[in-house]
Amino acid sequence: MLTGILRKLEGKDSRVPPNFDNDLPTVVQCQIFVDSFDSVSEAAMDYSVSVLMELSWIQPDLSYSFEVDYFEIDNKHMEQIWLPDIYFPNEKIAAFHKIMTPNKVVRLYADGRLSFYARLSLTMSCPMNLRKYPFDKQICALQLESFGFDREKVLLEWAKNETPVAINDHIILPQFEVVRNESGLCAKSHPRLGNHSCLEAKFHLERNIGYYIIQMYIPSILIVVISWISFWLTVTSVAGRISLGVLTVLTMTTQSSGVNASLPRVSYTKAIDIWMSTCLLFVFGALIEFAVVNVLSRNKEATETNSTTEQIGTKLENGPFMNETMVMIGGGVRFAEEEKKAIKRISGLQWAQLMDNISRFLFPFIFISFNIVYWTYYLTTFGEELFMGGI
Repeated sequence: MLTGILRKLEGKDSRVPPNFDNDLPTVVQCQIFVDSFDSVSEAAMDYSVSVLMELSWIQPDLSYSFEVDYFEIDNKHMEQIWLPDIYFPNEKIAAFHKIMTPNKVVRLYADGRLSFYARLSLTMSCPMNLRKYPFDKQICALQLESFGFDREKVLLEWAKNETPVAINDHIILPQFEVVRNESGLCAKSHPRLGNHSCLEAKFHLERNIGYYIIQMYIPSILIVVISWISFWLTVTSVAGRISLGVLTVLTMTTQSSGVNASLPRVSYTKAIDIWMSTCLLFVFGALIEFAVVNVLSRNKEATETNSTTEQIGTKLENGPFMNETMVMIGGGVRFAEEEKKAIKRISGLQWAQLMDNISRFLFPFIFISFNIVYWTYYLTTFGEELFMGGI
């Protein structure tokens, strides 16, 4: 029976749409079922996906009156009918599944409707904005377009009676979660080929932050806290404080390099760059603080103040000038100005200890304040709206 139906196509060019001679567009309804997201790569800015694609159109001269729901047209007879010349404008790699046989089939229904089913593996380009990485949300598109015919000959539409883009509920991605998808038209116009019909499916991906909390943020926080141990060591512990400072700086540098190794070399600053740079600044600041403390502790001009000596102040008048003196109990006389300078002169070791005491509280206070601002900005709706407004 199928052979008899297909004989109606004898003498017709299978390379042109059914309504080509009638100057009417052949409407092709499209539907996509996403089997799996294989990977999402920030470095290559693409994603891989396996889909089951359905294309449906009507060829009136193939209608039949047999009591059969549909006929399946195998690969051999597919050459006799017209198939939509669909391609994916934003594809990098595309391939049909061929294990164990080519995974494509055409079904012919009684009203002359043809449905073409095929399984494909696609690697699609997905330009990403990584300014909020790893708090980012990406939108990756899948576009379908007719290659050889403009919209006056072939018009693509999403399926109206069913869900045009469906996603397997059991898909699990290591870093992303597909929160929703949407389908619509994309404005594709080729000056040389003409204005072709184009469809677009958009997948909204939200990155899971848990991995980055464990692998990036917590270790970097611990490294910064370890660098503060230097403030609690004595000023004379030169070897220990130098080793601790250099070790934390090198560790922070290595971690920052590891984070950026898997990311593209973009020209803008990412959220993770701000975090890593600030942590590196804190551990480097702790090392610089020790350098300053060490220099101050080498100042040997120490003058002890006579704090236990009871002093009596008197005023002596000498001409037009008034000089303040102090008469000591032992009978000596000392000018108050010299005594004032002696009291102010503190040993360099005391200055170094004072600087360490201040750093013990100043560094944690600034770091905690930075954390409050950082996490509040990137995790609140305000930060999201500000970011989206700047794109």
